[in-house]
Amino acid sequence: MATRSKPQARSPIRKARVRATTAQSAAGGAVQQIWLAGMGAIARAQKEGPGAFQDAVAEGFKLLSRSRASAEKRIREAFASAQSTMQTRVEGVRDHAGETWDNLEALFQGRVRRALRQIGVPSSEEVRLLTRRVAGLNEAVKKLAARPARPARRRPAARGQRVPARRRG
Repeated sequence: MATRSKPQARSPIRKARVRATTAQSAAGGAVQQIWLAGMGAIARAQKEGPGAFQDAVAEGFKLLSRSRASAEKRIREAFASAQSTMQTRVEGVRDHAGETWDNLEALFQGRVRRALRQIGVPSSEEVRLLTRRVAGLNEAVKKLAARPARPARRRPAARGQRVPARRRG
């Protein structure tokens, strides 16, 4: 028995033709509807005249205002975000610079302190201690100066030395 292969081959072709015809008629219908919508819009514009134009301008202005407000809001938000980011970065850089400066200052002070110690310059603590001691000695001298003077004691003359005579006045 011979098999028929032609009807099977024609079946997909037929289906494609049917689909193409259906799509073509649907596209033609859509084109016709678009044409009719355009004609209706032209008829309405002719009928309503300047009022329709003014309405379209008003709608356009409202749309422009809304889009402008939206754009301004987005710009403000972007600016605020950028400002916040920059402020955070500046603070971070400032903190880092402060830390670096403190480290540099500590390093410099340590080196100066060592150099002064090497050449024998007293430290601030040593100067404070000496100042306290000098103040204490000044107080002791003032106390001694405030006491009445006592007559000096005579010591007995050693053997063979002459004792000076007292003067009476």
